[in-house]
Amino acid sequence: MTGMLFKALAPVGPWAVAVLLTASDVAAEPSAPLVTAAPAVREVVLSGFTRARADLPLTAETAGRVEAVPYDIGDTVGPDGGFARLDATFIELELTEVKIQKEQLQARIAHDQREVKRHTELARRNNTPVSRLDTLRQALRDNRYELQALEVRQQVLQERLRRTRIPAPVGWRITDRSLEPGQWVQAGERVGAAADFSALIVPFALTPEQYRALVAFGSDDLSLRLQGPERDLAAAIYRTNPGFDPVTRKIAVDLVICDPVEPLRGGLRAQLGLYLPERSGAVLLPAGVVESGYEEFWVIREDGQRLRVMLLGSEPGPAGEQLRVAAPGLEPGQRFRLLRKD
Repeated sequence: MTGMLFKALAPVGPWAVAVLLTASDVAAEPSAPLVTAAPAVREVVLSGFTRARADLPLTAETAGRVEAVPYDIGDTVGPDGGFARLDATFIELELTEVKIQKEQLQARIAHDQREVKRHTELARRNNTPVSRLDTLRQALRDNRYELQALEVRQQVLQERLRRTRIPAPVGWRITDRSLEPGQWVQAGERVGAAADFSALIVPFALTPEQYRALVAFGSDDLSLRLQGPERDLAAAIYRTNPGFDPVTRKIAVDLVICDPVEPLRGGLRAQLGLYLPERSGAVLLPAGVVESGYEEFWVIREDGQRLRVMLLGSEPGPAGEQLRVAAPGLEPGQRFRLLRKD
């Protein structure tokens, strides 16, 4: 019979110890199948705190006295998108004045157009001096230029009026409010802040080894344990900072929580569990691979060579007890004889 048979012994995080049985091995040594050593891993638990997906400072674009502040800290910005409004009385009066001036100019332009048309007909019959017609045409041009200038001034005033309203993104929540009705604010002054809590971000600073372990997780396997009350929530890598911090020598990574969270707020403690290879270089083997006697432990390689090992600990697995062992020259991927089935 040809082919291979795999039997999972003990998944540990993203690692697993696998027993590899080949048809030729079973035929040659039916009592001593082979197992493959897997790297022993340790769990590292990192803690972070939730925060908003984005933060936005709110600033006044023009100086003025605060007329109204409809939103307080914790409120969600409504469809109007207005965090605060400054007094715009004088701007509105100027706009009214410009409107009146435009109406006067439009009436004057209409009159000048009639006069130019009338004197054009008279000039054809030589009943009026040509200079008089030129004067009327010049007055008509001047009035049109003045009307254009008023329209530009009106646009400037409308823009100033628009900027008396301090906006905030619709659907975001107010996280800071530094002004009250009646307060005077300067142009460029920070008066509050809003944050987007539609998704919660948890930032971490990872070593290169921890970052490799994080990337090793599949897209469906990454999760965060949220405290209060404790629950596991699906997560994903939101963004990775390509920069390098020479002080900490760590990589800034933001994880986003994919499952619904209540309440949607910052400051919730979240734990990230990563499985890293043990620094001792230990491997995991089924208990049936390790023999002991006179306080010594050893394993038998695939070629029959006996290797003395140091027992570092044990842990349960779905297929039985697993031992964590180390020895010079002992590496993951090497195969050893399974001496007994525990």
